[in-house]
Amino acid sequence: MSRRSDPRLAVVTGAGSGIGRGTAKAFAALGAKVVVADIDRPHADETVAIIEAAGGEAVAYTVDVSDTAGLEDFGARVQAEHGVPDAVLNNAGIFVGGLFLDTADADFARIIDISMMAMIHGCRIFGAQMVERGQGGQLANVASLAAFGPARFTSGYSIGKYAIKHFGDCIRAEFAHHDIGVTTICPGLIATNLADTATVASIDGDQVGIGKVAMRRLMAQFGMHPDKAGRIVVDAMRRNLPIRPIRPEAYAFQAVGRVAPGLWRGIARVAMGPELESMGRGFLARPDSTERVAALAGRIHAKDVGNPAENPDVAQVLSAAPRTEAKS
Repeated sequence: MSRRSDPRLAVVTGAGSGIGRGTAKAFAALGAKVVVADIDRPHADETVAIIEAAGGEAVAYTVDVSDTAGLEDFGARVQAEHGVPDAVLNNAGIFVGGLFLDTADADFARIIDISMMAMIHGCRIFGAQMVERGQGGQLANVASLAAFGPARFTSGYSIGKYAIKHFGDCIRAEFAHHDIGVTTICPGLIATNLADTATVASIDGDQVGIGKVAMRRLMAQFGMHPDKAGRIVVDAMRRNLPIRPIRPEAYAFQAVGRVAPGLWRGIARVAMGPELESMGRGFLARPDSTERVAALAGRIHAKDVGNPAENPDVAQVLSAAPRTEAKS
């Protein structure tokens, strides 16, 4: 896919909100018909309605990308009903944090199924269609700035993101002679609903709930609007970039990981080390800690995003009601 040949058909998973919705809207703005896939059908329908209201063309599908058989059926339906896509964005993610020894096997399995295997299967299913068609195409996977360096408390989250980056490099080389490009997207802070699906080991449930509120507000205040992120994703795919960080912090993480990987390992050992961890646990053990964190979260005001009807993605981030787990 090049700037001289914009996609006629694009598939975006996790398109019911966040980066997925922003990317679907950006593809539609180029004139592509967009297949909007999400585990949450009402949100997928919302994305379709937004695209159609702007004069674009889109169709919604209910897809749980952690269900391999269901994902294969989805791929077959897309080909039968719409043809082989020219561009596919595999966008799925949940956050699982906490100390490694406290993170359950089930949490590791869940993060791998959703953040890694779903993207592998998506590339295999639609990559095979593109190879058979023989007209090229573009695949992209959403990773994270966590793919560039290690960090304490994020082993469950980071391993999937790092693996997807390396996987993208591998299949990019393999698909090159088929004129199929592969791009890995590594965002920093984006105003998405990731906080709503987060789980953290070793921390009391009430504290996690308050933390989600604070994270949601921080993302809405300081994060990039998902529509802008979506336009960046589409631009990176049109240019067939191998890796595209989004936001300054993602570029910074990439630079340090490339130039001074030993520095990253040193930072990982020191940052949030035992001393700070002990202080954190002491704070959380105080009877008034929940109230203090809640009060702090309440002081974080979201930036003005205009009419929520015109900015449903950011409005959703600010909502206290979580959406369905972002598996697609």
